[in-house]
Amino acid sequence: MIISRAQDNGRKRHIAVDTLGLLLRVIVTAASVQDRDGAHPLLARLRTKFTIALVWADGGYAGRLLAWARDVLHLTVTIVKRSDDLRGFVVLPRRWVAERTFAWLTRYRRLVRIYERKPEHHEAMIWWATVHQMTRRLTRELAGQPPHGRWSDPPPLPELSSTDRRGKVLEILAAQPWRAWKGAELAAILGIENVNSFRVQLSQWSHQGYINKIGPALYGPMPTRA
Repeated sequence: MIISRAQDNGRKRHIAVDTLGLLLRVIVTAASVQDRDGAHPLLARLRTKFTIALVWADGGYAGRLLAWARDVLHLTVTIVKRSDDLRGFVVLPRRWVAERTFAWLTRYRRLVRIYERKPEHHEAMIWWATVHQMTRRLTRELAGQPPHGRWSDPPPLPELSSTDRRGKVLEILAAQPWRAWKGAELAAILGIENVNSFRVQLSQWSHQGYINKIGPALYGPMPTRA
């Protein structure tokens, strides 16, 4: 398990993730709170829900936290340190997993800045974004399509048999139901030059119930009903 933090707008987000980068616990504190002090309630909440023995943390959590976690929670906290000989950006072992999770979260517009007055409200927004991430992963698995590798190309699209534009869009969305398509991507496949007009048309189709708008300018097929 890895813990890390990010600071923004007078607040700090302390997160605990597993080795895949999936969120386990989050706590939001004031920016004036020391990292190791913010980790106390984070680890305490984590210990009540999960069976863990080893925790990796960045250098901000060094100090009294290690002894407290060992004596009180029976956890081994290992600090991932940056070498003094390194210069510039360097990917640190284990720590990059938590940094990637922060990058996933900041893809949501509501989490780019902290707008909520109460910390627990912002924690709820982080959990909401995490639920959306997990449901998208489950959708890929249920569709029989695992996530693509980091450097692999997506599977090719089948030949489109429809003659009208809407039918072609429906075929593309149905061919890869786990994917969220941008309007510009669909326009490039169909050879449409006026992308803005095509985006308006996609929005109209979503209101009419032909396609599903799953995010800002992101589209997918309508969910199947059991």
